[in-house]
Amino acid sequence: MALTAGEVQDRLRDWLEANVDGWSNVRLRPLAVTLGSGFSAEIFFVDVDYDDASGAQTRTLVVRRQPTDLEVVLGSSLELQGRMMAALDRLKLAPVPDWIGMELDPAVLGNPFLIMGRVDGQSATQNPNYNSTGWIADMTPAQRGATWRNAIEAFAQLSKIDWQADGFSFLARPEWGEPGLAQYLGHIEAWYHGCRKDRAMPTVDAAIAYIRTHEPKNIPVNVLWGDSTPSNVMFRPDGSVSGLIDWELAAMGPSELDLAWWLYFDDLFSRRFGVPRLEGLPTRDESIAIWEAAVGRKAQHLDYYDVVVALRMALVVVGAFDRQVGVGNIPPENKSLNANFMTLYLAERLGMELPELGPDFYAFMSNMTPVDQKDD
Repeated sequence: MALTAGEVQDRLRDWLEANVDGWSNVRLRPLAVTLGSGFSAEIFFVDVDYDDASGAQTRTLVVRRQPTDLEVVLGSSLELQGRMMAALDRLKLAPVPDWIGMELDPAVLGNPFLIMGRVDGQSATQNPNYNSTGWIADMTPAQRGATWRNAIEAFAQLSKIDWQADGFSFLARPEWGEPGLAQYLGHIEAWYHGCRKDRAMPTVDAAIAYIRTHEPKNIPVNVLWGDSTPSNVMFRPDGSVSGLIDWELAAMGPSELDLAWWLYFDDLFSRRFGVPRLEGLPTRDESIAIWEAAVGRKAQHLDYYDVVVALRMALVVVGAFDRQVGVGNIPPENKSLNANFMTLYLAERLGMELPELGPDFYAFMSNMTPVDQKDD
């Protein structure tokens, strides 16, 4: 049964009083939100007044509520995101929202939730494409270059984390392999075997074989953001970074994987979508150089990691395809399972015959946003 705005307000107030050290006399402004059941994830803002040791305080909080069965990729979860943000907030190395707390018991709001401080700023939008319109397009070329540099330098700081000494051991998943690249690849393989369902997926199958055949050795073990895209960076008006958000894909592996993910999305939202990149945005080589200067070493094996992250995105598309088939938007025989932007990119990198993107692909894409936002 859906909660009323008043019930949400009362329950959140009581939770904050009981769970945030030093907060008392908590008051929430009236909320214009009703929480139903069965939707994917919901984010809303809460204005709160409270007293602490310094006196009366006022701030805006962000509440993210998410069903326990929502899994963006295999192993992702609200709990993982919460633990990652709490650890990063404690370390103060990379800019993240202020950590307030997390509740995994669904009895409070009907589903687990986490609470963080609001980060002021704006991100690079994917729809509309930031290369076409918006605040980045309105910048000068020099401002764009500085803004991109700030983002790359911000997530490059994760390379300085000692995952054992700094409290990130929760990222270790022995069921997928030893911490580091082995675990990262083991996770991809487990995800692949879980979603393949005996279907022929030639490009994805070839990529799975490639990542093991060409796996580099003696690779550093770093903490990874996992979703390093411009849309997950909050920028201030001057182009500085106010926060890195969305940590539910956090993992361990070489830091180059976060760089490769950034470069992949840069290519996707320009060349692959047929949209010219904005003047002033760093080229691929310039972006790599910025990252190398921030990390303090040369980037290694980027051609290999390019295939790894492209394979990861191809598996995301398999999940999206199955969701659309499941709700009846497209038939199971739709060819976009093997002919989409992600398999096209993989085929390019692997030297395979390129799939043709026909009507099936555009039918799949036309339903992508409604399906992903659909309330079950």
